Amino acid sequence: MNDGSLPRRPAHPKATKPEQIRDAAMRCFAEHGIATTSLRVIAETAGVSIGIIQHYFATKNQLIEDIDRHVLSIFVDTLNGQSELSAADQAADAGSRFAELMYKNPHVMDYIGRALAEGGAVGEVIFDGLYAISAQQGAGFAAQGLLPEDLDPVWANLLPLILRVGTIMLRPHIERFVAGPLYDPAQTSRWDAAVTRMIRKGQMK
Repeated sequence: MNDGSLPRRPAHPKATKPEQIRDAAMRCFAEHGIATTSLRVIAETAGVSIGIIQHYFATKNQLIEDIDRHVLSIFVDTLNGQSELSAADQAADAGSRFAELMYKNPHVMDYIGRALAEGGAVGEVIFDGLYAISAQQGAGFAAQGLLPEDLDPVWANLLPLILRVGTIMLRPHIERFVAGPLYDPAQTSRWDAAVTRMIRKGQMK
């Protein structure tokens, strides 16, 4: 029973697997910042001791590397899925997959936004990984004759990426101008339609 001298902290579900510790750390990094979040804060959020964290991840950097691999694998699995759509609709398909990824994985999105905003090695890993995915998609569109010959290949890969990750990074400001949370399915669908139209009208034949 609490004697009233100190407020009780809310109980956190105890993490029992490394994946649960990773997910708790990702939420902490997204909310408080990667550089400033300590293992002690992560341990409290995960409901485990620091020793348990270090049993799976010897250092904070190892934990960050595991999160980055996990985040990029989610993007690869989602965006590289095969579709029965025609070649002309593949850009729209890629956009809808990204929108679905956003509302199904809000903590992943917020972690990406924080990592890119803080820069440094973590931001570089995330950005380079996302650029590689964008470049792979761009190469597929080019191979099917969807892109004009005079299109700058580097910027053709960068601009869709900037439109998408920039939205994630600016989410708190964007939500002041749209009705409802960005990660609501209806809002991500609206956002996807606008971005896809801009890419198709600006880059596609």
